[in-house]
Amino acid sequence: MEEGKLIHMTLAGIKEAVSKYGIFPMIQPGGFVLEDATFEFNEPATEEEIRKLKSHFNVSLPKDYEEFLALHNGMKFFDGVEILSIEDVLEYNETEDLPENCFLIGYHFDGRYLIDTKQYEKGLDFMFYLDAIDHFDEAIEVAPNFEIWLDRLVSSNGFKYWEINKDVKLYYENMDLEETPYD
Repeated sequence: MEEGKLIHMTLAGIKEAVSKYGIFPMIQPGGFVLEDATFEFNEPATEEEIRKLKSHFNVSLPKDYEEFLALHNGMKFFDGVEILSIEDVLEYNETEDLPENCFLIGYHFDGRYLIDTKQYEKGLDFMFYLDAIDHFDEAIEVAPNFEIWLDRLVSSNGFKYWEINKDVKLYYENMDLEETPYD
């Protein structure tokens, strides 16, 4: 699949579900529906705004992130996750202490999402997550690119999918069940 196409599919899927059902139901582990997710899409960024972002950081933007901006200049979803508008990216990065070619693009409740354009230019994974007070050397790689990160985040109902514990017993314990099949 060509880079940038998955972003279209993911956004179209969200919009179709909301249009069809009026909501985006969030199924939690164990099949429980805890809440309905909200999605707020900003209007598209202009070519001039995108050029301004590239120029400000003196970088080439990842194609899928640039494609997202051309569709929606920011987005709020899952009542605590936000992809910043270009204006907010420029403003909020003024106070960030990040390596050259890295910049903040969004928030996840108490954490931050970053793009490392050096990694992108080398063809390496470039989406990272930082807790609110962490420094970049503590960043967690969360996806190879923007569109896979967004697709996984939506597929996991906004959960930090990279933190899911693979230990079966802990999985059951985290669901707060009285008894697990492995007790």
